[in-house]
Amino acid sequence: MWASMDRERVFDYVDQHYQDHLKKLQEFVRQPSISAENRGIRECAELVRKYLKYLGCKDARLVETSGHPVVYGFYDAAADKTIIVYLMYDTQPIDDPGWSVPPLEGRIVDVEPFGKCLVARGAINTKGELRAFLNACESIRAVGEEIPVNLMFVAEGEEELGSRHLPEFINEYSSELKKAHAVFFPLAEQNQKGKVEMELGVKGIVYFELELDGKSWGHGPTQFDIHGSNKAWVDSPSWRMVQALSTMTTKDGNRVLIDGFYENVAPPSSEDMNLLSKMEKTFDEDSTKDLMKIEKFINDVHGKEAMLKYLYSPTLNIDGIWSGYIGPGTKTVLPYKITAKVDVRLVPNMTVEEVIPKIRSHLDKHGFKEVKIVELEEGYGWAKTSIEDPTAQAVLKAYREFGHEPEIWPHIAGSAPFCMFNRDPLNLPFVIGGLGHGGRAHAPNEYLVVEEGGPTGGLRTLEKSYVAILDNLSKM
Repeated sequence: MWASMDRERVFDYVDQHYQDHLKKLQEFVRQPSISAENRGIRECAELVRKYLKYLGCKDARLVETSGHPVVYGFYDAAADKTIIVYLMYDTQPIDDPGWSVPPLEGRIVDVEPFGKCLVARGAINTKGELRAFLNACESIRAVGEEIPVNLMFVAEGEEELGSRHLPEFINEYSSELKKAHAVFFPLAEQNQKGKVEMELGVKGIVYFELELDGKSWGHGPTQFDIHGSNKAWVDSPSWRMVQALSTMTTKDGNRVLIDGFYENVAPPSSEDMNLLSKMEKTFDEDSTKDLMKIEKFINDVHGKEAMLKYLYSPTLNIDGIWSGYIGPGTKTVLPYKITAKVDVRLVPNMTVEEVIPKIRSHLDKHGFKEVKIVELEEGYGWAKTSIEDPTAQAVLKAYREFGHEPEIWPHIAGSAPFCMFNRDPLNLPFVIGGLGHGGRAHAPNEYLVVEEGGPTGGLRTLEKSYVAILDNLSKM
């Protein structure tokens, strides 16, 4: 076993090399990696591989899949513990309006009340944290210390596409991955006021399209949009789809009416309820609403009732819907086709496999057999780690060492592919962690706080927290 790491030497190095480390973040976000457009993906994967080689991974390679490559690297510290570091190098597109700076320029901008921030696509989701984690690892080595655990890096380029081909990699590398003791996902977990929000799990997700066109329906235009005046005597696929969608929920859209949709939903566990009782005392409802720029939650619920709804309600959400002409000005058409993108979020103990058959059965039962379901990805299930697990305790200890008592969430309503590590064939505990703050993921002006002195930690705090977490994971 390695002797205890001298954290202070590493922390001093992080402080002294802030500008160099910031430039590395800027370099990384300037490399496009938009998975939906296959823009810059392979170049970014090669950049990550170069970073891993520089760190000291003798084995660093691109593993091909049916989609974008996974970057795999192994850092051998000859340590007792081995940790899989899950990373994602892909990002969302950058065509959304409202950016105050070019989204791939990596500009440092003053953002109130935080001070200097890196504003760029991928700053917080999650290229900023990926590069900061590597900065932390490089800092440990730079002062003559050894990284206290062996690291298996798994960086995927399809998280924003639902990690659709990650199972191919896991199946191919399962014999190696099984040698690990846990999985760590480095993030920045402080909210905008500096409170640490520790998350122990995620919901699952199934994502698909509903599609209807006149040819498959046997009514309406069959090949192209026609003049809108023809609605007097021609059926509309668009109205037909609207009617189909309206059967799936109550009129307010807040209760799903698909038979069996809720049948496998598990109630909160006793551990979850204990965590919720503590969360109720610290949950900052106003900040949460302000971050999303909303006025109220469904039915104007508050406190524990709001948290229960957020965490334990499965959802059926329309992500986007389009048909016909949606450009500026006037163009009267009767569209021949309509498409809706839909996601379902899965809570314990729902399964990916049950979702599509139930929706297909519902559409057929209500006379909408002509509506096609196009599965865009395989989806993945929910995943959780107990707060009592040594992996979670290692991260919790690090937060406390930095003077933070975190608000511990049993899981969040978002999704990530941790079930692929958390269930067969690997069955590993996973944990998310790190100090620092960022926001506006999937939105214009995405940012990561880099300066210290505001209400949250900056880049130096983020990197130091990763050093502490690695040290604690080695002792779990």
